[in-house]
Amino acid sequence: MTNLTEYLKRHQLIAYFVLTYVFSWALWIPLQQLVLDGRNYLMPLISLGVFAPALVGIGLSAVLKPRPRQGSCKPAVITFIVVWILASVIIIMNLVVAEQLDLSTSLVVISVITGLLPAFVASSAFSTIPGVRAHLRTYIKPRGAFGYYLLALVLFPAIWLLGNFLSRALGMEVPFSSFPTVDVKLLGMVIIFFLYNIIYGGLSEEPGWRGFALPRLQAKFSPLVSSLILGVLWAVWHAPARFGGIEAKSLSDTLVEWVLIVLVTVIFTWFFNRTKGSILVTALVHPAMNTTGNFLTGSLGALILLFVFMVFVIVLDRMWRRLPADSPAIYRVSTQEAA
Repeated sequence: MTNLTEYLKRHQLIAYFVLTYVFSWALWIPLQQLVLDGRNYLMPLISLGVFAPALVGIGLSAVLKPRPRQGSCKPAVITFIVVWILASVIIIMNLVVAEQLDLSTSLVVISVITGLLPAFVASSAFSTIPGVRAHLRTYIKPRGAFGYYLLALVLFPAIWLLGNFLSRALGMEVPFSSFPTVDVKLLGMVIIFFLYNIIYGGLSEEPGWRGFALPRLQAKFSPLVSSLILGVLWAVWHAPARFGGIEAKSLSDTLVEWVLIVLVTVIFTWFFNRTKGSILVTALVHPAMNTTGNFLTGSLGALILLFVFMVFVIVLDRMWRRLPADSPAIYRVSTQEAA
């Protein structure tokens, strides 16, 4: 066990990516087939694999700095209970309203079980294990200017809407919304979908991709190179869902999606670095991006503006250059790990 721990400490990035892929794919591959065969009530269990990035990051953080334990367990317990209740309700509402699944006892039970994971991740920000608490501290102690958090919420909706205006100006017929009418019901669906994506994105993925992997990549490479590496690995991670899975797409559509993931990864990195390594800001931009893509129609104009903004932030922050060694967005090996 000691040898395994030492290996994990010496090869943190390799361990992180391998464990994340194995955890997710081992769940996704068999469960998706069961859902495709008609067992829709198992849908929430598929989402368990989405939490691999966060759970692996938390687990490795606990291994890297397990002692001495600090603080009381009470804040973690209270957070766990509150988030568990809220997450379970949001999961059920999304499956019934957005996915239009029948409300059943099985669906409720599995949703409540699934709600344990976001509750665990959120409560881990108050963990008594030093490594875990340090890993997730920017959830409860955000860094950087407030404006970046506001921008995280409005950037993608603004790009999509302005992109649609641009496309129309170029003579393209582009509907602004994926839905025929805008009413209270649609607003409710947007809110539910956004909250659902805070769970499946903000709490499930960002503690891993940005919270654990990105700071370690930036300790070795420039922000731009780190983004390209992380973007490719983040994109390919979705493969089981895209090739024969519940979100199957053609090869060409999947490749386009993966290119877009790499592009937005650069923007996510920019947000992360601008807020001095805050996970919270990427935990907001991630669901904002997903919600925008679900309710607003994409267009060539939007893709152009997205690319322009990506180039802008690369040039603005000279992202091809390594960050300073004392940057809070870089992971620094502790004395305990070095020993």
